[in-house]
Amino acid sequence: MKPQFHLPLSTYPDASSFAIIDNAIGLARQNDAHLVASIPQVRIPQVHPPFPTVIDVETWRGQAERYSRDSGTSLREHVADAISETGFEVRIHGFEVREPFVYERFSEIAKCYDLSIVEASELSRQLSETLLFGSGRPLVLFPATSDYSRVDTIAVAWDGSATAARALSCARVFIERAIKVQVISITDDKDIDEANRALLISSLKHSGLDVDDVSIQAFGETATAAIQSAALERKADLLVAGGFGHSRLREFILGGVTRELLVKAELPVLLAH
Repeated sequence: MKPQFHLPLSTYPDASSFAIIDNAIGLARQNDAHLVASIPQVRIPQVHPPFPTVIDVETWRGQAERYSRDSGTSLREHVADAISETGFEVRIHGFEVREPFVYERFSEIAKCYDLSIVEASELSRQLSETLLFGSGRPLVLFPATSDYSRVDTIAVAWDGSATAARALSCARVFIERAIKVQVISITDDKDIDEANRALLISSLKHSGLDVDDVSIQAFGETATAAIQSAALERKADLLVAGGFGHSRLREFILGGVTRELLVKAELPVLLAH
């Protein structure tokens, strides 16, 4: 049974980049996965202002829907161009959806696939959060400036939490093809159960993996920056991390690894909640 990867592509108010299409195709091809791209035609509901306005609401509504349609056409054409000489097939799932329910519809669709692939940026943050909480499936985030490379070395951000364990389980499709796994823990950020951590490393080694034990200190950096720096220094191709280990409200108020990764990923990241 082949993995099923999902690529949600926005068409309004901002269109997804061509780069995320190229990265998704590369990831799916390496992992012998099917790829489905969801492309919406966004419909804007009629608006009847209670007071006179200088804005031509109907003209604006038509322009918005045409922008969504034209963006969808451009994205479809890029998908076709990107796979034209590869023999790889990308299925297109086109659908209509009314504003403001676009992200919720993407989330419903994502439930049918193994993971969704999204660009890490401020523009896509709301989509990423909706998918992470609403779909029950993991995300793979690509930096906006990233060009796909093979996933041979995987870094696992491990703090012993249930969300970290779930992320590790969700990453199995990549770990099975990896050459090396790095278990990265920050020792001055929170208490780490060292016995449990040693058990994890032993379990991964027993599965036949080459595992590096990486204990680091943040030294005043954010946990996100410290983990990503450690992963990049060790040439990791993918970082695996638990998403929103605290409540969503607490993450919103205090910040956190998840919220920072959604917009500032410096390497591809698999997040699971």
